[in-house]
Amino acid sequence: MMDFAQKPTQDGGTSCWVCGSADTMLFRQSTIGEKMTADAVAITDANYGVTAAVFRCDSCGFLQCPEISDVLALYQDMEDPGYALTAEPRALQARRLLKLVEKFRPAPARLLDVGAGIGLLIDEAEKRGFSAVGVEPSRWLAARAMERGLEVVCGVLPHKDVKGPFDIVCLIDVIEHVSDPVGLLRTIREVMAPDAKLVMVTPDVKSVLARLMGRYWWHFRAAHIGYFDKTTLERACNAAGLKPIHTERPCWYFNADYLWDRVMAYLPGRLRLKAPLILRRLTLPLNLRDSLLFVVEPHSAGNEKRPAR
Repeated sequence: MMDFAQKPTQDGGTSCWVCGSADTMLFRQSTIGEKMTADAVAITDANYGVTAAVFRCDSCGFLQCPEISDVLALYQDMEDPGYALTAEPRALQARRLLKLVEKFRPAPARLLDVGAGIGLLIDEAEKRGFSAVGVEPSRWLAARAMERGLEVVCGVLPHKDVKGPFDIVCLIDVIEHVSDPVGLLRTIREVMAPDAKLVMVTPDVKSVLARLMGRYWWHFRAAHIGYFDKTTLERACNAAGLKPIHTERPCWYFNADYLWDRVMAYLPGRLRLKAPLILRRLTLPLNLRDSLLFVVEPHSAGNEKRPAR
């Protein structure tokens, strides 16, 4: 458990994690309270709208939560049995993602999944002929992957057991969880082959749905401490020596009963209904166009751009 007692905030109390500007202003007060446990960073957490204090950079518009920048200990202790129960639709999502990967770099190739969870993407990649390895900070999730015989190591990058170069790196719904996104991208670039591709996905805070839902947008969660849009994500990539070559809005797959429970989370407790049993057998594709998918590659040798931070 970590103490996150709300302290008086001051405008400009921290530098922007993307552009380095000191012009950061309080955008939204914390709704977390004094204690935050590993349950708050679970993948299936449904406490939408609950965040630490959010600061906005006046220079680039990036939103960040600097008061809980050290969340690694929480992820190390995090357990999420509900995530394992949704493995089947998440595997469908992994297969869809790999179809995109194959357009840029087909197998055989070396693939690294950063934030690998229980290894669903690793498993699907190996079935398609990739040599795949993953790194995952949660001891519980990494253990579930290893139990399945998948090559997922527990920890973060850089890791002594994760050696490049890799032809494909996947960073799916991870960068919004870290307090040094540019540093993470630079670390990933160091293990990429010169012609490698990085596929990354993150929520888009300037999407139409995010604007409509305001603070109740489902991606406003305690686990998310950095909120990107297309411009700030491009800027972070450029700062790390990477250039975007493809952008799209990714589609997700969910059990219908999982979606039902997420909708019920927005209602008062007395109005919440259990999902009909028939929904357990349905898997639905869903694209609300409130996430960004980037494919990026290293800047060519001799033309590398690393803007000052």
